[in-house]
Amino acid sequence: MIVSTPGIVMHATKYGDTSLIVKIFTQQQGNQSFIIKNAFRKNNRFAASYFSPLAMMDISYDDHSKSSLKYLKDIAPHHSANALYYDPAKSSILLFYNEILYKLLMDSGEDEVLFDFLQEEISKVHNARENMAELPLRFLLRLSMVMGYYPEDNFSAENPIFSLQECRFQRFFVEDAGFLSEQQSQYLHRLLSQEEPVTVIRGVRTALLKSLVAYFQIHNEQIRKIDSLEILSTVLH
Repeated sequence: MIVSTPGIVMHATKYGDTSLIVKIFTQQQGNQSFIIKNAFRKNNRFAASYFSPLAMMDISYDDHSKSSLKYLKDIAPHHSANALYYDPAKSSILLFYNEILYKLLMDSGEDEVLFDFLQEEISKVHNARENMAELPLRFLLRLSMVMGYYPEDNFSAENPIFSLQECRFQRFFVEDAGFLSEQQSQYLHRLLSQEEPVTVIRGVRTALLKSLVAYFQIHNEQIRKIDSLEILSTVLH
């Protein structure tokens, strides 16, 4: 059976001297693995450059194979392979998203709601013209809703401190990695309660980004160290 479906590249690993093994999260069948032979040779229609982190494409493949590795029959990329070459901010954001998602969705089956969510979030990065520094924060919050642990916005004068463990605001601050500072807590509340961009100093935004990664680490055993976090924090202003 020939399957035709949109897909999102989750991971690509060099195989031998000229080939790739690529994991693609597909709309119809969840994660699928493909071997791309001669990916580094000139004029290959399945060139390695197409399979960058979170590249979106329409693909077709034969699902009859008993092997866990399938062969692509055709691909149609949604964006130019060089579209992000001169934009370090966008490429860093997508690298960060990719590291989070790859660890979260390593064995994901079919999930069209999740797939549509990811397509929308990736497209926001490609189409962004300004306020990109806030994109990763809002992405993590929306992803937490999909994953089932969206923060409860019970912020008030009586409950001004957010607990990463309890997923809600509480009365007292405890000097512990599991609690946000008052500034971070206020910023988180504003992100949760309004759609328009929020003005805040870079240090607070960077601290909250790191705290939200810690939030995911608390609620997901799959996520440990996120290597791209420091790069992203350096690139975004």
